Amino acid sequence: MMRSEIEKTRLKEYQEAARQVNSCADDEAVHSYRIAARRLQSLLALWRPLIYVPRLERKLGQAVNSLSALRDAQVHAQKFGSKVSKAPPGVVLPLFEPALRDWWEQREAWGNQPQLGVIYAMALGHRLLMCLDRPEPWALRDWHQLRLQVKEARYAIELLVCAGIASPSWLSELTEWQELLGQLQDRRQWLKRLPGQALSDEEQSARAVSLQQQIEARLTTLSERKPLLRQLALGLLRTGRHV
Repeated sequence: MMRSEIEKTRLKEYQEAARQVNSCADDEAVHSYRIAARRLQSLLALWRPLIYVPRLERKLGQAVNSLSALRDAQVHAQKFGSKVSKAPPGVVLPLFEPALRDWWEQREAWGNQPQLGVIYAMALGHRLLMCLDRPEPWALRDWHQLRLQVKEARYAIELLVCAGIASPSWLSELTEWQELLGQLQDRRQWLKRLPGQALSDEEQSARAVSLQQQIEARLTTLSERKPLLRQLALGLLRTGRHV
C-alpha cells in the first residue's frame, strides 16, 4: 500500500470508529476509537510543518479526552467485574468530515514530502530524550509524562516504518513500553477507586497491598528497560544523518 493510501485510511478509520462509538459506546468501540484517534493525531503531527489546523487538533484532543474516564471505568470493570459504565450523557464524537476533507485536499496538493518523516522522527527522539533525562528519582508523574510521549511515538512510528524511515524493531519496543506504562497507569487508577468499592476493610487492604506490589514490580521493569528506550530515542534523533 502506498504512503498516501495508508494516510487516507487513517482518516477513514477515525470516522468509522467515531460512528461506532456514537452508535454503541461499549468497551471495544471506545478502545478502537481511541486508537484510531491517536493514529489520526500522529498523522496531523507529521504534516504540521506544512498543514496546521489548530482548531481541528484541539477538538480532536478534546474528543479523545472526553472518553478517558469512561475507558478507565471499562478497564476496571473488565478486571474486577464491576458494573460497566456507559458514555456520559450528551457526548457525541465529531466526525470532522469538512475539516478532514479540506485537510486531505491540502495534503494531496503537497505530494508525499518524505523529509517530513525525517523531521518528525528527529523531533520524537528529542522529546523522548527530554523525558528520559529528568532527574532521578522519578515520581509517578514523570512516568505519566513518558507514557504520553511513548504513546505518540508508537503511533507515529507505524507511519514512519511504512515510509521506510524507522525500524520495525523500534515499533516492537515502543509497543512493549506502551503496554507496561499502561499497566502502571491502570493500577494507579485502580488504587484511586478502592475507597468507593463495595469491599470490606480487610478486602480493601489486601487489594491495596497487591496493587502497590504490582506497581513497584512494573516500575522496576521499566527502570531496567530505560537504556533500551534511550538507544531507540537516539536512533530516531540520528535519522537526519542518513538523508
